[in-house]
Amino acid sequence: MIKYMILDVDGTLTDKNRLISTGAIDAMRAGIKNNLKISLISGNVIPVMFGLKTFLGINGAVFGENGGIVLQEDRIIPFFDKTQSFKFLNRMEKEVNIKPMFTNIWRETSAAFLLNGADPEYIMSEAIKDDLYIVNSKFTWHIMNKGQDKAYAVNYIKSEYKLMDSEIMVVGDSDNDNSMFELDVVKACPDNATEYIKSKSDFVSDKSYGLEIIDIMKYYNIL
Repeated sequence: MIKYMILDVDGTLTDKNRLISTGAIDAMRAGIKNNLKISLISGNVIPVMFGLKTFLGINGAVFGENGGIVLQEDRIIPFFDKTQSFKFLNRMEKEVNIKPMFTNIWRETSAAFLLNGADPEYIMSEAIKDDLYIVNSKFTWHIMNKGQDKAYAVNYIKSEYKLMDSEIMVVGDSDNDNSMFELDVVKACPDNATEYIKSKSDFVSDKSYGLEIIDIMKYYNIL
């Protein structure tokens, strides 16, 4: 029985223009009424996640920066440090044509950028030398600490609520969701997910960009 859903945001609850699906909102609220616990996890920053939690009525913790930081009840807990990520970002700015994200002013555990024509393979290879890694959310490129990923957040929830793998479901669509799709939890995804995410999923909806949420909930008898 699914007791806890952990949902990616961009591309999972939103469309290509980052507009959130009203169908997804309705499905999440219906799930919550049926005693489902829901968390959101995104590459975005905690101020954005706080807004989503508040206005969508999310009843679980929300994670920012791909699992690097959590807003749990009224506490913000960073799990990693941003020092090395920003140091690397500053170096890359001088070497290649990238554009730092405006939201970096709120980041506490990572840094983000747009390629702006730069070669991602070079940036990724240089990051490894600094014990960092780069992940692509389809919307933004993120400079992450080793061990910082969405699986870290899922395991945090599992420990906090003393849940079994079979009681947790994750839903995502892109490369920065890969780590949580490698766990032994229940996995589902929209039709717009990458082929890797689809290959790891227990259920692949034929619907996309938020419309899959109600489909997934019905399939698993949450609604």
